Amino acid sequence: MSAMEWEHLPEPDLTGRTVVMTGASDGLGREAALQLALWGADLVLPVRTRAKGEVVAQRIVRETGRRGAVRLTSLDLADLSSVRAGAEEIERLVGPSGIDLLIHVAGTVTRQRRQTADGFEMMTAVNALTPLLLTETLLPLVRERVVVVASDAHTFGTIDLEDPHFRRGGWSLRAGYGRSKLTTMLWARELSGRLRAEASGTDGSGVDLQLVHPGWVLTNLQNATGSARLDRLVTEVTRPIAMSAQRGAASVLFAATQPLPPGSYIGPDGRGALRGRPTFLRRSAAALDPDLAREVSDWARSEVGLPSRSRDGGARR
Repeated sequence: MSAMEWEHLPEPDLTGRTVVMTGASDGLGREAALQLALWGADLVLPVRTRAKGEVVAQRIVRETGRRGAVRLTSLDLADLSSVRAGAEEIERLVGPSGIDLLIHVAGTVTRQRRQTADGFEMMTAVNALTPLLLTETLLPLVRERVVVVASDAHTFGTIDLEDPHFRRGGWSLRAGYGRSKLTTMLWARELSGRLRAEASGTDGSGVDLQLVHPGWVLTNLQNATGSARLDRLVTEVTRPIAMSAQRGAASVLFAATQPLPPGSYIGPDGRGALRGRPTFLRRSAAALDPDLAREVSDWARSEVGLPSRSRDGGARR
């Protein structure tokens, strides 16, 4: 892979940098992990399925020639206890050197309404709530940047904190996925603002947060119709407008490695942000609402057992 078609930019040098990234077992996460390692990063990859993670790890070692390029740890984003245990293991693995980049790529789409062991709607949990828990738990170790893969699906998402997990009905794949991604955009907005405030109180070189919409990528996430035949049809029909996982990783890599304004939203520059090269994207009015961001962030933190945040940025029980 070249420098992701960034002819005007030098290839990043990540030698000696520690990157923790979820979602590296498949699709664009797998391709992003490989490229980061080729650029010199030392990877810690939390994986749900160890066997799939081992395949990725072997490929990274083979293509980089570095036996220590990657370490795996077990973590299931559908289980709060697993996230907490995984965070402890990550802290042990990285040691006092900490984490330079924390990248969230993992996500899920379900064909029916499903609940996690903790009673959360599955997409809301895996796409929004547990990434928040992992981020906040590891944040004291992060030195440079947090990257969160969201989606332009947030534009059709709605928030209902009276029934956030669709227990009273109204669930559909579209509604659940859109809500999970809008929730992500909102807690990330609140956290990004908090990080900016903390940086302004120091030398201005603190941790920042970047959001990513990868575009339409041919990965297993789109195989969610419940019919193998229909899944194949969707894949073939959308293939002309979809990007490969390798190209889909470009926006993630761009957000992870390039100097950007804090809190940017990066994605493809083509029509409908379906494909293309990384650029700045607009987000919905709801995703920019500071009051809604605080409200949703407080709710999400409470769901995963974290203290909420007061309006002046302090923690409260």
